[in-house]
Amino acid sequence: MPERTGTDASRSVDAVVLAGGPPAPELTGGALPKAFAPVGSATMVEHVLAALRAVPDIRRIVLVAPAPLPPHIAAAASLSVPARAGVLDNLAAGLAVLEEAPEHGGLRSAAAPVLVAAADVPLLTSPAVAAFLDAGRAAAADAVYAIVPRDEVVRVAPGIRKTFVRLADGVFAGGGLVLLRPGAFERARPLIERAVRARKRPWELARLFGLGTLVGLATGRLRIAALERRAEALGVRARAVVCQDAGVALDVDTPEMLAFVRARAARRDDARVPAGRGGV
Repeated sequence: MPERTGTDASRSVDAVVLAGGPPAPELTGGALPKAFAPVGSATMVEHVLAALRAVPDIRRIVLVAPAPLPPHIAAAASLSVPARAGVLDNLAAGLAVLEEAPEHGGLRSAAAPVLVAAADVPLLTSPAVAAFLDAGRAAAADAVYAIVPRDEVVRVAPGIRKTFVRLADGVFAGGGLVLLRPGAFERARPLIERAVRARKRPWELARLFGLGTLVGLATGRLRIAALERRAEALGVRARAVVCQDAGVALDVDTPEMLAFVRARAARRDDARVPAGRGGV
């Protein structure tokens, strides 16, 4: 995909799409990660790439995925890099490619934010991405994370099993979009790795994040602002952005969820077929 040059340089961002991971034969029918499961006439990662390409403010897109890539998928991204073993390694590889690859204005600034997108959210739309970018830039934070209210997820996907977090502000699902400053990722990576290792050891997590934070999460009394303040105390200015589009959070992990997004995508595509051109 050629680099886009007609956008406002002060608003444009680069993007990294994470399409690595272990083989998911129950979704792909083979040895590829789940991002390559077909949804309609394209794979999940192709749907995500198409949504990003349709956003004028997105300039370059780096795809982190197993090599070799099919030519038509590689052509949908500006750059590609072979996937590593873990998600943090994949993110680091994608950010490094953006920093090293030349662009029209020379090397990109390490302070410029990068949009990070999961490749397993095939119902992602370009308006949802654009809205998240607007809100994320306005937050002026090191890391901005998309969350979606449970009511919106349930409205679009009733009966689908999904992990939600209850906070004093509401009940939310995590989304597949993050606006991240690469320098902040490097600073926070050791903490993230410690948190991942300690995720099943509550007292270790308490040492990292504070017992009050864990109790607040467990009881549903914690506010988003309190989580943001705790992250800032740990060295990262983080903000959550509430997205009102369920497609941001409808990631595919199971055959049940894959069947749902396939049916949803088919209905969406049918609605786009002009009258008299073969629609239902």
